[in-house]
Amino acid sequence: MSDYTDPTTASQRLSNADRDTAVSALARALADGRITADEFTERSASAKTAVTRGDLAPLFADLPDPAIQSIPAAATAPDPDLQPPTAFREQLYDPNGVRRGGSSRQPLGGTLGRVIVSLSPFVALALFFLCGYLIPDGFRWSWIFFVLIPVAGIIVYGAGSRRDDSR
Repeated sequence: MSDYTDPTTASQRLSNADRDTAVSALARALADGRITADEFTERSASAKTAVTRGDLAPLFADLPDPAIQSIPAAATAPDPDLQPPTAFREQLYDPNGVRRGGSSRQPLGGTLGRVIVSLSPFVALALFFLCGYLIPDGFRWSWIFFVLIPVAGIIVYGAGSRRDDSR
């Protein structure tokens, strides 16, 4: 939207797109809290019936130039309610900003250990169905294969894992 207060263009006729642009600028002013809903209703009705650019000038005389975007106050400072408590941040990060705390154990076998733990549910499910269908009365006992899932996790991430002291 261009400046409606420019006296050299005040006599230029408006197009429908110009009127729509003016109404959307008024809607932004309403959303920003610069005008009330009643003012928006009055001003948008006037903008829709405006004939020349000079007719729009009084509607925007007390509003800032929309080309200059103001930064909302909420965007300038973070909301303290959304920040983790200070004690919690101090617990997780040392003064240099390096994360500390949490698990410092590396999985047994590295990437292979992670793959084994990730695939163990699928292997357990496959064994469950294979034994359940291929062995007579197999579903009665084949549920035991699902115990492989936590066992794999305990071996790879539990006692079998190695401590990483390089941190």
